[in-house]
Amino acid sequence: MRVLIVAASPDPVPDLPHDADVIIGVDGGYQVLLDKGITPDLIVGDFDSFTGTVPADAVRYPSEKDVTDLEIALEAARERGASEIEVYGALGGRLDMTLGNIGLLEAYPEMRLHAVGQEVFLATEGEHWIERKENHYLSFIPWKEATLSIAGVKYPLRHRAVFSHEALTISNEWSADVAELKVHRGKVLVMLIKK
Repeated sequence: MRVLIVAASPDPVPDLPHDADVIIGVDGGYQVLLDKGITPDLIVGDFDSFTGTVPADAVRYPSEKDVTDLEIALEAARERGASEIEVYGALGGRLDMTLGNIGLLEAYPEMRLHAVGQEVFLATEGEHWIERKENHYLSFIPWKEATLSIAGVKYPLRHRAVFSHEALTISNEWSADVAELKVHRGKVLVMLIKK
């Protein structure tokens, strides 16, 4: 099941996919959905970033809590059986929130984060194929450290240990229609970034 979650980043949100089985509005992300003429199946948050009238069926949480509104939405998506979670409006704005949202990829590997010209997901051990996206760089950032191989790119690697403090795997480019990433050990943030 594919779940679309729209959060409240102040940055513009790109076009949203229309094939989600469930749509969740997170706090101010509810306004983004309203502006795009989309009615969510669920609305959650403490509503500190939404200025309109909160619907009666919204699931409200206190602003002082140990989880973020996005975490609440992710857990709701998982409870509904999500196998894919596409998250918009969670990159940009406050750096602490952006880094925290990227960190959530470890707990929710079925999630992908989207922003204008950006897509981020966490690749775990195994093989991953990434389709060419025109006018985008392809970066592979180890989650602390990882051993990986990359093929179908301008700068391939074969069974190489890489570390998060190195820039070796930043700004690669496709040399084929599909790039192949093999994570032998560890985890790797995969970032598609518009040039």
